Amino acid sequence: MDACGREEVSRGTVFLVGVLTGFLMVEQSGGKDRIDPLSDLIPAVIRRLPAFEMADPAQVPMVTGVLMAAAMGMDTVAWRDQFGQIPPEEALVHSFVLWLLADLFDSMAERHGAIDELMRKTLDAGAAEPS
Repeated sequence: MDACGREEVSRGTVFLVGVLTGFLMVEQSGGKDRIDPLSDLIPAVIRRLPAFEMADPAQVPMVTGVLMAAAMGMDTVAWRDQFGQIPPEEALVHSFVLWLLADLFDSMAERHGAIDELMRKTLDAGAAEPS
């Protein structure tokens, strides 16, 4: 937070929501228990948000929009940026969404920490590529 600032951390969280949504869609693309992002994934995440006492219900439309953009293959950061800076209340809800998506990925992989391992490999591979 000190190095990049609150706004960039918030935008990074929106980016990761898009990445995890994409991973979940790819992970399930060939399975018989395929998760449909519009009828299964997004409603499941949104329904679980009230479990977080600090989740402001007024932020749900924006986080739903980010999830929809991700499900449609759009750049979530570009989609969210069109509405201006991310207020702290919204950033917090994006963090909860990120946690819920990571938990879902781990559950589907039937292995605690599966998404963490995948993200580390992805980030390490990206860092190793020449610029």
